[in-house]
Amino acid sequence: MNYSRFLMTSVLLGGLCSAQNFFELPNVSERFNVIVTTENCTENQCSGKTIIDIYDKISMKKSQTLSSDNFYLDLNENRKPALDSLKKSVVFDDLNFDGVEDVAIRNGNNNHGSPFFEVYLNDSSTQQLILNDELTNLVRSNSGMFTVDTDRKQITAYLKNGCCWNLTSEYLFIPERGLLKVSEFEEDTSDSKKVTTIKREFIDYKWFAKTTIYPREVYYKEENENTERN
Repeated sequence: MNYSRFLMTSVLLGGLCSAQNFFELPNVSERFNVIVTTENCTENQCSGKTIIDIYDKISMKKSQTLSSDNFYLDLNENRKPALDSLKKSVVFDDLNFDGVEDVAIRNGNNNHGSPFFEVYLNDSSTQQLILNDELTNLVRSNSGMFTVDTDRKQITAYLKNGCCWNLTSEYLFIPERGLLKVSEFEEDTSDSKKVTTIKREFIDYKWFAKTTIYPREVYYKEENENTERN
């Protein structure tokens, strides 16, 4: 079945909004085609209430419909979704390391003013994307979307407060249990002469902390050298 023809039929029969508010998001997922219908669009961006229709790439059947009260999407000069914005609006990835794609949908900003995402995990029993409160709250309480390390099977969240304080937290995602925090790295650069770091690790069911104070010039020299080596 021709996907373009299928898509046009869906638009005509579904009575969706005008074409200028209707976008196909190509290549955001290995498994799904995604179509968004957004309430408000200007020449260079769309925002507001949005319907996210998800279609199986093989069967071309609609798999599911999700929604966002405050979606956001940048448009390029051709009024097509900008690639960089796509990566920040609809994030398909294996977010719980079970080998199946999950999705995070942009829904405004959190209390820190960072992009907020609602996280949906693929439920193997129903083959549906189900809102996961724990991962969604992890985004809500940090500065933007967390990252996943498939090789280490760890989730990393970042929290920033002003110019000079950062916290990096790492978690395992344990089936049937959820998130388990295993480490934190706190960095305070507010002092003009020194940098204070605190590394906390969860080992054998106990937390261990190590505080280190560096002369400012030494800390940034070591940080730059580590960056170059990586």
